[in-house]
Amino acid sequence: MCRIIILLMSFFLLDPLGAVKVIHLSDLSLEERQDMTPVIRDVLEKNGNDIKIIFPKNVYHFYPDQAFGKYHAITNHDNIYRYFAFPLMDRLNIEIDGGGSDFIFHGLITPFLIERSKNVVLRNFSIDWEQPFFFQAEVLRSDEKEKWMDLKVHPMCEPLFEGNRLGFVTNGFHFPFLGESMPFDPKTRAVAYKAQNYALNTVTSRATFDTYLGENEYRIQWSSNVTPPPPGLLYISKGPNKFNRYCPAVHLTDSKDILLKGVTIHHAGGMGIIGEKTENIHIDGLQVVLRKGTERILTTTADATHFCNCKGQLLIENCVFENMLDDASNIHGSYVKVCDRLDSHTLLAKIGHFQQFDYHFAERGDSICFVEQSSLLPIGYGIVEGVKVINEQMYEISFAETLPEQLKTGDGLDNITWYPETVFRNNIIRNNRARGILVSSRNKTRILNNSFSSMIAAILFEGDMNFWHESGAVKDVEIKDNVFLDNAYGGRKAAVIWINPRMAKVNPDKPFESNIVIECNEFRTFDNAILSALSVKGLIFRNNKIIETDTYPKLFPENPALEIKNCVNTIIQSNIYEGKQPARISIDSLSRRTLIIDKQQNGFVN
Repeated sequence: MCRIIILLMSFFLLDPLGAVKVIHLSDLSLEERQDMTPVIRDVLEKNGNDIKIIFPKNVYHFYPDQAFGKYHAITNHDNIYRYFAFPLMDRLNIEIDGGGSDFIFHGLITPFLIERSKNVVLRNFSIDWEQPFFFQAEVLRSDEKEKWMDLKVHPMCEPLFEGNRLGFVTNGFHFPFLGESMPFDPKTRAVAYKAQNYALNTVTSRATFDTYLGENEYRIQWSSNVTPPPPGLLYISKGPNKFNRYCPAVHLTDSKDILLKGVTIHHAGGMGIIGEKTENIHIDGLQVVLRKGTERILTTTADATHFCNCKGQLLIENCVFENMLDDASNIHGSYVKVCDRLDSHTLLAKIGHFQQFDYHFAERGDSICFVEQSSLLPIGYGIVEGVKVINEQMYEISFAETLPEQLKTGDGLDNITWYPETVFRNNIIRNNRARGILVSSRNKTRILNNSFSSMIAAILFEGDMNFWHESGAVKDVEIKDNVFLDNAYGGRKAAVIWINPRMAKVNPDKPFESNIVIECNEFRTFDNAILSALSVKGLIFRNNKIIETDTYPKLFPENPALEIKNCVNTIIQSNIYEGKQPARISIDSLSRRTLIIDKQQNGFVN
């Protein structure tokens, strides 16, 4: 039996925050692959605040059996009783230094919980799971007319074939069907060209039975109009919706002053980093990347990073985000819906999306914007006097001010106290499903010197009170010195930069977004749509260079390069387009009233 010799010793160092107890894990005899979870739990229980835990470089394994557990809600995830390897709750001045180690997790366990804590540092380690939270198979054959495809399941996956249905088993889950699925290209290791045309949610789109063909091969069939993916692609499934977001790598909640530096996330059964109601977050050198030498095609099964109602400074820099099943980053607030007016100062409000249940929307003293559901526009403001939690969906909220008369059932509340100032710079985004970065923040946002290559939009601004209920109109955005490489190849219409608030009613006199500057960027793109903007006041697109590529066939050759709709005070100047034919600019009549545009921009026609 191989043994790891670790010595456990501690001493004190002085730092600007005061005396810090340094705990070196260096005199503890461990069996190889022994569960480190009780070791860490013991260290944390015996030591309070002001500690630094240092791991000798090695491979460490963590299991849920002896982990701290509680029922714990995580926004944009599925709520369950959870187990945590590093439960950092009500802590002050804590640092975990992995020393370059690999942390390998097993089963339904969340690596890090940082809750009601201040000044926490995570650095120098990688996170991975021994068993992936997804199903991976090669498409051997397919038939578009008959609606079937033959799959060869990868040996790392455990198929489940019961009742003539193909599913899979992973980390304690038994999925009787495949669920949300997406094809990848094994040559590029990116989401496949036109992947959205082949994407299946087999919960709803399949009505026929599957067949076991032998040698780990299966034929699956369906009755929807979705086209089967062509042979040679890799077919990925993360299981059915509502049951596939259980284990993010790091959860930050109700905390302040958090630093993650030099952390790598190879895999997670949910998001990489999810932050909510946390102030001042710095993420430096995060690598959400495939482990070298593995045949896995997926990192996180949802967003690499995600921030809901955070505030202060949010800085994300020097990172690599690849092969996620969702966005590199999503930064937003949350709308809750008005259910009833109890009196002139009090209302009932309800969480809008099931993956936000038990989310703590507001507290006394928070500033709230009352929002009309159809237009997403403000109809008044108020200060929270008190919040009564009725259940995981419903709140009773009282205000110091009288409620606006026009506020009605179905309208929304937006907590404007909790928005960050964001800097997203020097990052690489590639090979992922969905977008590069989504931003719905009213505070200053800087997107600088990044490389984007995603299957849908590289950058999306989108308020929504219909599905995800992600709130916030942007007010001050700079997009500068970025490179955009063949984005929006998924198969459905999307622009590289897509400003698309989901409004049932557009008010031409009151634009939703404001002050967006896009300048000095380089767009290398196979398709036409570079910028699509709806309902913006103060939009500037200048000094950008667009170069047509031949990476893929054009999906929508009829699309204009620039499309401006219901915008006010738009400036389009000094841009260059290099392509086989001039790029078209489409501007509606309302937007033309206040438009400033160079008539002779190189390579453009309008």
